[in-house]
Amino acid sequence: MPAIKPKRNFPMMDMTAMCDVAFLLLTFFILTAQFKSQDAATIETPSSISAIPVPDNDIMIISIGKDGKVYFGVDNQQTRLAMLENISQTEGLQFSDKQKKVFSLQSNFGVPIRSLPQWLNVGVTTPDKMKDIPQPGIPTDSTAQNELAKWIYQARRANNGLRIAIKGDNVSKFPVFKDVMASLQAQNINKFNLITGSEAPPAGWTSDK
Repeated sequence: MPAIKPKRNFPMMDMTAMCDVAFLLLTFFILTAQFKSQDAATIETPSSISAIPVPDNDIMIISIGKDGKVYFGVDNQQTRLAMLENISQTEGLQFSDKQKKVFSLQSNFGVPIRSLPQWLNVGVTTPDKMKDIPQPGIPTDSTAQNELAKWIYQARRANNGLRIAIKGDNVSKFPVFKDVMASLQAQNINKFNLITGSEAPPAGWTSDK
């Protein structure tokens, strides 16, 4: 009598629910992601062995390019909008909703205050050309024209919890750095971070953290 082979039952799993969850998560991250805009200038920072990380949020970054130009930025879009509104009130400028939207997307900028409306208009009409417009830097050279101090003050009005960091190019000159520090010290700001590149510590080095 021939042997009877048992019927094989292959396990089956319904993947429909898992696929639905995967697509829902993908949609959520796409809709909520905030893409970083291009920086106003490429800055090559000096290296260091510091183990202190720069904060990820509530951060104000003052950048100094290799040509001595100064750029300013804050990390949060709502802070940017509130800061622009403060500048609008104190400087007597008016910005449209579209201009405000463009400004809120800028990670940093180096445009004098009076040139802001024209610069933002380019972002409204031809956003692809905005990165090609030369930015002369934010004036820091004198008390009357120290617009950097105005941005620092209005940014802190918008968010008093902002931490401050300076990001200087490896070949930037000390006088510009001195002007930036003077703008901070004029507002009793004596504590800030310096953004540098990472460097392997020497043998036996330990962090003071």
